[in-house]
Amino acid sequence: MGKSLLEKAYQVIDETKKIGIGHLSTHSIQNGLKKAINIHGEKVIPFSLSDYLMLMHDERIIAGAIASIKENGFNLSISREFLHLDKTDEAEEILAKVFHNPVVLYPKTTLAHVGALPLLIDRKDAVILDHHVHATIQMASDMVRARGTHIEVIRHNNLEQLEQRIIELRKTHKKIWYLADGVYSMYGDVFPAKEIEALLNKYEEFYVYVDDAHGISWAGPNGSGYVLSQIRQHPKMILAVSFGKGFGVGGGAIVCPDDYIKKLLVYLSGPLMFTGPLESTTLGGLIASSKIHLSPEIVVLQDRLKALIDYFYTRCDELGLPLVSKARTPTAYFPMGKPENIYISGKIFFDEGFSVTAGLYPAVPVKNAGLRVQITLYQDESDVEMLLQIMKKVYDLFKKEQNFSIEETLKHFKG
Repeated sequence: MGKSLLEKAYQVIDETKKIGIGHLSTHSIQNGLKKAINIHGEKVIPFSLSDYLMLMHDERIIAGAIASIKENGFNLSISREFLHLDKTDEAEEILAKVFHNPVVLYPKTTLAHVGALPLLIDRKDAVILDHHVHATIQMASDMVRARGTHIEVIRHNNLEQLEQRIIELRKTHKKIWYLADGVYSMYGDVFPAKEIEALLNKYEEFYVYVDDAHGISWAGPNGSGYVLSQIRQHPKMILAVSFGKGFGVGGGAIVCPDDYIKKLLVYLSGPLMFTGPLESTTLGGLIASSKIHLSPEIVVLQDRLKALIDYFYTRCDELGLPLVSKARTPTAYFPMGKPENIYISGKIFFDEGFSVTAGLYPAVPVKNAGLRVQITLYQDESDVEMLLQIMKKVYDLFKKEQNFSIEETLKHFKG
C-alpha cells in the first residue's frame, strides 16, 4: 500500500474513532447483561459480534478453561515439535468427531493459513484467488508467491472464469489451487460449494482451500460449518476453520482430508515448529465447546438462530431495505456508498443503543462503504425490528438530504 493510500486509510479509520463508532472498548459483557455489552458506560445491544450462538459465556466452557489452567498452568512454553499438552490430542480427537476428518490445531486461523499454504502449494502449482477471499489468506499467499508460484485473481464467485482459468493453467502447472471463503466475512454471501465440487470431480489437477471461519457452529452437522452443510469434504479440499466465533473460544484449525496431510502439517508447519501452542485455557474451553457441538443441543441453538435470521431477511424485504447479499447467513451488509454516510449512520445507531460494524476503506473499496450487521443469539425479534426501523429512517434521511440512490450505490458491488 503506497503512502497516499496509507494516509487515506488512516484518515478514514481515525475519523471513526473520533466520532465514537470505531476502535471502541468494552469492560463488561457479564453481570447478567446476556444480550447487551457495555461501551463507555452505556448498555448496547451488539449487532457487531460474531459469537453466533452466544457460547462465549457458557458456564461449561468457562469451567473447562478454568480446570485446564489449574491443571496445566497458562501455557506450555515449548514447540509442539518437542512437547505438547495431552489436551491438544484430546481436543483434536474430539474435533475430528465434529468434522469427521483429521484436525490440526493452531493458535489462530491466520497462523493456520501461514502454516498450511506454503506446505500444500508447490512452485510448480498455480493459485487462483477469489477477489473477495479473506485478507489473511491473501497475506499467506504472498509467502507462496515469494517462492515463484504463479498467483492470479478472478472475479468474485465467477464460476465461468474459474473454469476457463483451470483449463488454461492445467496445461503448464501441476496443480491449480482455488482459495476462497465459505461465508464471506463482510457481505455474508457464500461459497458455491456444489458447483466447486463438480469442478473438483471434473479436473484432476484442481484443488480447493476454503476458509469457513464465518460458517462454523451455526451451520452444518455438529456445527461443522456452511461448506460441510452443502457437501462432504472432498479428498482435494482443505478446510480452514475458526473457533473464535461460533465455538465461543479461540484458536483455529485445518480440517484435513486424510492422515498424511495432518502429519505433514504437524511435522513441518512453520507456526507449529517455531511458535508456541494454544494456551491450556483455550484447549479446555475448546473441548467443552466440542462436547456441546456433539450433543443434540447444537441443533436447538442452530434452529433458534435460523428462525431469527429468517425473520431478519423477511423484514428487510418487507421494509424495502437493500442488502448486498440475501444468502440468509448471520452476516448482512447494508450499502451506504461514501464513508461520510458511515460516520452519520454509525453514530445514529450507537446513540439508539445498538452496536454495528462499519465497513470502510481499506477493508472495502471507498465507494463500497456500508454497515455490517451480525445476527446472533444475543438478539431477539424485537431487537431486530428496532434495528431495521432505525435502518429505514437512516435510508430515508439519506434520500431526503443527499438524493441518495440505492440502485446507484449497489452498482459498485457488482463483481
